[in-house]
Amino acid sequence: MLRTTANWHDDLARVGVLPAQQLRSRELRDRLIKEGLRIARKTSFDEVGVADICNAVECSTGAFYARFPDKLTLFKAVMVAAAAESGPMLEAVVRETTFNRILAELTRAQVARYIEQKTFFRSAFKVSLESGEAWEPFRRNVHALTDAFLDRVAREPSIDHARVDEARIRFAFQVMYGVLNNTIINQPGPFFLETPEFPEMLEQTMLATMDLPRKPTVS
Repeated sequence: MLRTTANWHDDLARVGVLPAQQLRSRELRDRLIKEGLRIARKTSFDEVGVADICNAVECSTGAFYARFPDKLTLFKAVMVAAAAESGPMLEAVVRETTFNRILAELTRAQVARYIEQKTFFRSAFKVSLESGEAWEPFRRNVHALTDAFLDRVAREPSIDHARVDEARIRFAFQVMYGVLNNTIINQPGPFFLETPEFPEMLEQTMLATMDLPRKPTVS
């Protein structure tokens, strides 16, 4: 079953998915999106035909086009679904991990996710260049993830809260996504997602950017 969010129907409408009034129609729509996401994580969407997706879901192409004007719209819906899935997972890392381990666990999870879903992300970046609305759920995830981390900072007793620079923290999360996205698209080197030290180096970069002020240790 697809994980959805409070913005699910609005996000689908924003990327051009046709309205589905009946429950059965919505269920088939969501099955097509789920199958599209499964395929997109393994195969470039350019190489997949509408008939292939319909065969996997056991529906007619007519039923497909009653819900999606074209294959591109389905892929935009797939992007919405991917964001709905990853957002809560990453927020859970921030909210449930011991404070001093948050960034280590977060960068490890992010790098693993990008490696596992390289094919999907490369297709998604290509689509987002011309259809920025499809990337909006991911932007919203970044802000929510940053807010979750700021909440942990505010409740962490070892932090000198009066000297915390919120802008630096927000920029650190922007840096994280910028590095991940650039590495998967352009592979500039000398460090790649598969480099064993990559997650730790990304963590240290975020820590340096945040420059979290600690309270003096009482001896």
